[in-house]
Amino acid sequence: MELLPARLHASVRRHEPPTAVPATGEVRVPLALYAVDDLRGTADLVMSRAETRRLFTQLAEALGYVAQVPPRGLEAVR
Repeated sequence: MELLPARLHASVRRHEPPTAVPATGEVRVPLALYAVDDLRGTADLVMSRAETRRLFTQLAEALGYVAQVPPRGLEAVR
C-alpha cells in the first residue's frame, strides 16, 4: 500500500493526558501515529508554552471559536 499524506494521521494517545512542566514551560502531548487505521508508532509532541498557546489559538479560530481560555493544563505553566 502506498502511503499518501492523506492516509497518515496522529491522534492523542488514549488515557495519556498532555503534561506541562511549570519550571520550563514545556508542554508534552503524547501522540499515536497511524497509517489509515493501522497503529505505526508513538511520539511526543513537545512545544514551548508560547507555541502551545499559538497552536491552540490557530486551531480555535480555524474551527470558528474565539480563543479566550487556554487549553486544559496550560494554567499550570503560567
